Amino acid sequence: MSAVAACEPFWSTPEGRARDFIEALVVTPAETQPLRDIANLPPEQNPEALIGDLSARVSLDFLRARQAQGVSLKFVQGETRRTDDTHRAAMIHVTYLQPGTPVTGEVRFLVRIEKDAQARWRIARVTGDN
Repeated sequence: MSAVAACEPFWSTPEGRARDFIEALVVTPAETQPLRDIANLPPEQNPEALIGDLSARVSLDFLRARQAQGVSLKFVQGETRRTDDTHRAAMIHVTYLQPGTPVTGEVRFLVRIEKDAQARWRIARVTGDN
């Protein structure tokens, strides 16, 4: 918990929270409490339940496999769309090198972020954008 609390300043933007959530989903998916903390979820909610479509699920499985094979992944915050003051959608790009080539591959996620009743940003839904 202290490691997550120490990271809080990096979440100065909801988009940074979205990027960190995707990275944690890929790199440490079994650590549900840190995922809940990043997503700002109640203790009873499973962070995996935020995965909203098959594209996102397949992309997560693919990136987890790549990471397990030792492929270096880079998580980058992309474009953000603001619906209103309480809703945003952030594009998160995950890049990796194609095996045996200098070519970079990319997987994209669209992370929907919203303010809760206490005006805290939380992750609402993750979908694929590939």
